[in-house]
Amino acid sequence: MSIIEETPVEEPARPGRSRVAERLLNQPLRNLGVGVAAVVLGVTAAFGGLEPSTGTDRLPPVQIGVKTLVAPYEIKINKVIWVDDLPNLYPTERGNRWLALTATVRNTHETSLYGAAELAASVTLSGVDGLVRKPEPDADRVRSSYQRVILDNTDLQPVQPGIDYTMVFLFEQKAASAPPNQVSVQLVGHTWRQDSIDKTDKWLDPTVIATSTVPMTESRPAASASSVAPTGAAR
Repeated sequence: MSIIEETPVEEPARPGRSRVAERLLNQPLRNLGVGVAAVVLGVTAAFGGLEPSTGTDRLPPVQIGVKTLVAPYEIKINKVIWVDDLPNLYPTERGNRWLALTATVRNTHETSLYGAAELAASVTLSGVDGLVRKPEPDADRVRSSYQRVILDNTDLQPVQPGIDYTMVFLFEQKAASAPPNQVSVQLVGHTWRQDSIDKTDKWLDPTVIATSTVPMTESRPAASASSVAPTGAAR
């Protein structure tokens, strides 16, 4: 895993913040149960930390607030939450919920990426009951149902190089399944090489680069937290 130094880069101007952005971004981290930057390997789950993957092939952990090189992208997971509904996003069945991973994404390739198939495959979950999408072929990891730019709730197309985009990866979960307290997150990278079939260069060979079990909590609308007046407050 490669940890990248933070370099502030402005996201391209977009026409106003969406209601989805308000729901996903305006939650104080203390209400989400997920730390930033200070989350390190070895912190136990009892303290809201990350658990490294286990097994014969141990992988580096996904660290909240730390960029990981996941070719052709750098990805930093910011928050891991679930919500019952989001404005202008409709599940396949009424009552289903969204498991949402907000992230900062940058294209490290020298040219724009069109189609963004590698982006859809780059952040996955495994071991979660009731996900609507099926696991990847020959793997237990599941891609998100949607990958959206948070500020205006649009698909990212194309992905320009060298620009930080604030994204959300949305996984639809059936209402009959309980929302998870934690999820297993995988960051998946690709290799730029010639396709043996059509002889063109493309991003191939999806490979898990980092994985961790990450706490997940409910995101409540900000209004619900502020609507209760503190004890002794003036009325």
